[in-house]
Amino acid sequence: MLRKILWSGLYAGLGAAATVGARRVASSVWRLATGEEPPAKR
Repeated sequence: MLRKILWSGLYAGLGAAATVGARRVASSVWRLATGEEPPAKR
C-alpha cells in the first residue's frame, strides 16, 4: 500500500515538473519567434 502511494506521488510530481518545463520552453520559443510576450492565460 505504501509503495502504491509513493509511486502515485512520484508520478504526479514528475508530471507536474514536465508541465512546468514544457510551458517555460514554449514561452521562450514564442518570444524568440515573435518578439512578443506569449498570450496570457485568463
